[in-house]
This record gives sequence, structure tokens and C-alpha cells, in this order.
Amino acid sequence: MIKSKIKYFLDNIQIYKEDEKIIEQIDKHQEITFDIFDTLIKRNVPNPKDVFSVIESILGENNFRKKRVEAEIKAREKKTEVTLDEIYDEYECTNLNRETIKRAEIEFELSMCVVNIDILPIFKYACEKKRVFLVSDMYLSRTVIEEILNNAGIVGYEQLIISNELNINKHSGDLYNYVREKYELKNPLHIGNDFVSDYLMAKKQKFDALKIRTNTYRLDRKYLKVNNSDYLNAFLSNHHSLENGDYYNFGFERFGPVLYGFTKWLYEDMEKEKIDEVFFMARDGYIMKIIYDQLGYDKNIPDRYFEVSRRSLRVPRYVKFNSLEEIMGETPLLSVTNMEQILDSFGLNPLKYKEIINKYGFNLDSVLKRDNLVNEKKFVALFNEIKDDIFENAIVENDLLLEYLKQFDFSKKIAIVDIGWGGSIQSNLIQTLDENHIENDVIGYYFGLAKESKNKLGKKGYKAKGYLFDCLNSDNDHDIEISFRPLFETLFLEQSGSIMKYEHKDNVVVAKRYPYEYEIDRSLLPEALRVRDIQAGALQFARKYSLSKLSDYIGDNRELYFDYIYSTGTNPSKKDLEMYGDFLFFNNGSEAYLSKTKGMGYYIIHPKQFLKDLSAAQWKIGYLKRTLKVRLPYLKIYTLLHKIANGTED
Repeated sequence: MIKSKIKYFLDNIQIYKEDEKIIEQIDKHQEITFDIFDTLIKRNVPNPKDVFSVIESILGENNFRKKRVEAEIKAREKKTEVTLDEIYDEYECTNLNRETIKRAEIEFELSMCVVNIDILPIFKYACEKKRVFLVSDMYLSRTVIEEILNNAGIVGYEQLIISNELNINKHSGDLYNYVREKYELKNPLHIGNDFVSDYLMAKKQKFDALKIRTNTYRLDRKYLKVNNSDYLNAFLSNHHSLENGDYYNFGFERFGPVLYGFTKWLYEDMEKEKIDEVFFMARDGYIMKIIYDQLGYDKNIPDRYFEVSRRSLRVPRYVKFNSLEEIMGETPLLSVTNMEQILDSFGLNPLKYKEIINKYGFNLDSVLKRDNLVNEKKFVALFNEIKDDIFENAIVENDLLLEYLKQFDFSKKIAIVDIGWGGSIQSNLIQTLDENHIENDVIGYYFGLAKESKNKLGKKGYKAKGYLFDCLNSDNDHDIEISFRPLFETLFLEQSGSIMKYEHKDNVVVAKRYPYEYEIDRSLLPEALRVRDIQAGALQFARKYSLSKLSDYIGDNRELYFDYIYSTGTNPSKKDLEMYGDFLFFNNGSEAYLSKTKGMGYYIIHPKQFLKDLSAAQWKIGYLKRTLKVRLPYLKIYTLLHKIANGTED
């Protein structure tokens, strides 16, 4: 334990923390030598030997890590520096032959190695101004090391000096003497991460030396206790760059893993179900379709973008209704709504009915309680005057909807993909297909299926699956994202308005959309631009992670992939609250904020306003933590409040 703590301390020593200071030292010297591994190049594992664990797991070679370490020790007993061939001469095979495993190690090293983005600008500066040499104690061949360097963009150096070619190393100091004499160095500076080999021994051989940190984790790891979190943390940390911006990094590090995990699960399950084609549902499915195509899954199971919404499927179904009660039972209106939202939910343009609305003592902004409408005499009278328009519009919209649906082949085995949670769109879609005698075989895939899916899907015998939780098919699951659902949904925003209905255009039926909520006068609001950055980061994560052997090693670890965004939603940091607290969110057309607060000082004087703002906050954990600013079990507090609000608390 003591040795481990000493090593950790030495690994984290850095002579100069600011790049400017390191640049100043480079300017004072004529030649710069760089260590390679853990200095210019990082591996996407917690420590170098963990590459062997990844190989052992994926190849199925029993005890590979232990035997590979022992083989290197035996090889080094025979000579100072060894090659990979010499190490494998000492390796005792179990399942695979030496050549196969050796080739695999090279392949895995190439996959796991990435540039150290902290040191890259310093390296490039040195190459522009000075003579630069790369010096490494390493068993890999020159060919492999050069490929690793080229892949990482490490170019422009004068010479690459490798210990195993000379049978001398930095650790003894002999390699420094060799480089100084061979290349006639006058005033060299060595930069590396190892306290002994790169700092003490360099200085002993009359090199100036700078020690940089070995560990460059940038993530808050305290939340993550899931298996293999250290491995994924290493990958994420190695790709974190301040230059990319906070929202891009958020997408890469927190949204990217769960989006990747879902897409991989989706494809693998669709293969088992022998799905013929997959439809990604607007609007939340937009980013899912992009990542699905990016990962190349569309080559085996083709996909299409399916532009439907609750509104575009619901309003046409009014042709089957005869009363206000039936229509109100289907509307997604909030408990407190207004006349404009009510008429829109009926499928009518509110602006065309201003005079009639005024006639009954209302206006477009009149605040109404949804559950009281069927008993409100004036409202019932208003409804009776416009109900013919509602049903006539429903007939027109229904005809266009059917034309749109007939452009898709539902007779094949079709998967539809959406974020979740109750499955109402799937339910309305299948009912519409069945009622119009359109043959269909549809299964839904969702990030999560909440308890209401049992009524909307289960009781009707419709098939669906949830990735993170699945209350439809399990009585033990629960909505694990419900405490931060609006925050989670925000990450999926398509840069376009919701589907309203359908219209003819160029001899085909296409979706007609509402104006985009996050656009004013053709300019995107800050929220839309931030979501664009988040999604760009998430897509980049999926691309890079899928190419890494680490993705095969971690496999289908949905708890790990979700834990990054779950930690944000249930235990946000101060920075998380700053990034998302004032984020504008639209809930069924109503404008709200995720967790906007007036501050505790204001609420002490106006306590009732605290409760009003808490009720209005879409991300209540964020609101409470942002307001109270003390350490409390906010998830437990939210859970209790949620149970009380829903009448489920004993």
C-alpha cells in the first residue's frame, strides 16, 4: 500500500503545470527529447498492463495477463532490453499459439493508443522551433511504434530511438548518453512522465528534464462504482479537450456512452428478432438514426426516418369519436392549460377562432383546468359550435395520414424506435393500421418503458422492449430517469419543429411541421446551439469508441453507459447546474425552464414563490440543489415529493 501511494504521488508530480512555463523551458534549449508512452501517447486503459486484461477477455486466453507479465520478466533476466519476439519466446500458451497472441497484442496496442492531447501542442511547438527526438524504453518494434505515432499525428521529429534496438535504456541512463553522443546534442531538454527514468536519470546524464503527470483523469469519478468504470474513464479522459467546449465534452462523456449502448443493444436485439426494417420516430429518433447509420448497422438492417407525432396520429382518430369526453380523454394537455393549446389539440388553428372564443367569454390565453372542461357550460357550448369543424378536419387529416403510412411497407417485420416512455405513439399507430386494414407486424424499441405502457401497449398485446428499464415486461422495473426526464429528453432535440399533420408536395405526402420552438426570427436560441454541440460530441464518442477494442471488452454494460448521465441528473455538480439550470424547455407547447431559481435569499422573504417555482421546475433535483446549495440526499427528497404528489406515499 505504501509503495502504491508513493508511486501514485510520483506519477502525479508535474514540474510546470502551465504550458507557457514548459514553452519557456523549450525556448532555452537547442534540442528536445520526448518520452513516448504515457507522455506523447496514452492508452485507453487505467494502466498499461490492463491492455493484457482486455486481450485475455476478448481472445479467451486463460491467465494471459499473469503469464504475459511473467514472460517479460523472464526475458529481461537474459538481457537489458527485449523485443516482443523475445518476450513471446518465454510465453507458455494455453489455447492459442504464440504467433496468434503476439499479432493480437500488436493489434490491440494500435487500437488502444491515442495522442496525449495535453502534450500535443507542446510537441508541435518544439518541432517548429527545435531539433526533436523521441526516446523510448519499449519492446514493440519500430514499425509498430511508427504506426502508433502516425495514427496519433506525432510527426515532424528528427529521430526515433528505441531501447530494444540498442539493448540499452533510459532507466539505466545509457540511452541518454547514446542520444547525446550520436546526434551531438548541445543543450538538451527531456520531457517525460516517469519520475526515475524520465527525470532523475535524465538529469543524472546532464540533460535538463521536465516531469509531466502520468495520470490525466479529468472526470469526477466518485459517482461511478460500476464494473469497468475505470476503463471507460480512461478512454473518456484521454479524449477530453477544453478546446472542444463544455457542451461538446458533455455529449462525448455523458450522453455518448448511453446513446452508443442503446444503439448497439437495439441492433443486436433486432438481429435476434429478424427485423426487416427499422423506423426511427421523429423527433427524438433523429439523433438515434444518425448514430445507427454512422456505426454501419444500416447495411444489415435498413432504416428510415418516420415522421409521426402524438398529434399527427391522434387528431385523425377523432373521426371515430362522437363527444367532448372522448376527445379530452385522448388529449395530452397539461392539467393547467389555455385556450390556444386546447384548440390546437383539437386540430384547429386557434387564430381562426378568436371571435368564437371571445363570444363565450374566453381568449387565447385564458387559463383553464383540463379536468374541469367537460363540466364547464361555456366551454361545452363553445365545443358544440366548433365540433363539426373538428370532425371535418379529422377526416381530411386521416386521409392524408393514410396516404403517408402507405408509403411504408408495414407487412414486413418492422421495428419502431423512440425515446419512450408510455408507448402512446406506437399504440395509436398500430390502432390506425389495424382499423384501416393495413397489414402490420410492429415491435417497439425504447430507452425506457414506464408503467403506463402496460395500459397503452400491454393490454392490447402490442410488443415492445425497453433498454434502461422495462415496466411493460417486468413488474420489478421502475422509471430510473423520471427525476431528470426533461433534462434527458433535451439531449435528443432535432433541429426542427414537431410534426403537425401531412400535406401533398411534389406528388407525395410529406410531414408538415410546427415552427421550431428554439428558433426566433430564423436565429437559433442558445439551447439549440448547445444541443447541437452535445450531439456532435456524442456522435464522436460513438465513432471513436466503436473502433476501440475497449468497446468489445466492456460489451453490453448498460448500467455503466447510463451512469454518467444518471449521475448528472440525480447528483449534479455546480458546473452541471450552471450549464443547464436556465435551459429553456417546452412541455406540450408550454415554455418552462429546467431549474431556474430566484435564490434562497428571495425565497426566505417569499416562501410561497419557492413552492410555485419548484412546481414549475422541470428538473426538480437541479432546482433544489441550485437553490439550497447544501449537501442533501436530493434524489431521496425528490422521490418522496413525487410519491406524495401522486398519492402513493403511505
